[in-house]
Amino acid sequence: MSVEPTTGDAATPADQASDDGNTGKTADNWMFARLQPTILDSLSEQQKQALHEAVTRSASGPPVNIRLTVPPWSRRYYLTVLSGLEQRGGDRRRQERTRYPLRTVANFFFAIGFVVAFYALALVALALFASVLEI
Repeated sequence: MSVEPTTGDAATPADQASDDGNTGKTADNWMFARLQPTILDSLSEQQKQALHEAVTRSASGPPVNIRLTVPPWSRRYYLTVLSGLEQRGGDRRRQERTRYPLRTVANFFFAIGFVVAFYALALVALALFASVLEI
C-alpha cells in the first residue's frame, strides 16, 4: 500500500491520533505528526501513550538553550549552546565523547575565531570608552 502526497485539507497523523480518543496528549507530539498514517494506525493506544511519554520526558530540554542562525556569507551557519544539570550516565557520556570528540580541527578554528572576535570587540569597546573619556 502506498501513501499518496496529501494537500492541506487532509487529516494529518496527529489529527488521527486525537480522533482515536487520545485527546490532546499525543496530538501535539511532533513524532506522531511525522509517522505515516498506516504505521500510526497499527499502534495500540497503550503503545501511543508509551511513545508519547518517552518523547515528551526527554524533550523537556536544558534550562539554557540558545540557538542562532548566522548568515554571514552565501551559506548559513548555526550555533547552539546548551547548558544544564548533567543527567546522562557514565556509559552514555563515554559513548558521546567518542562519537563527538572535542579535539577536532573545526573546533580548534572555531575557538581561535571566537577568541579573535572577543578581543576585537574588546578593543573596539576600549577605543570607544577612551574617546568618550578623551584620554
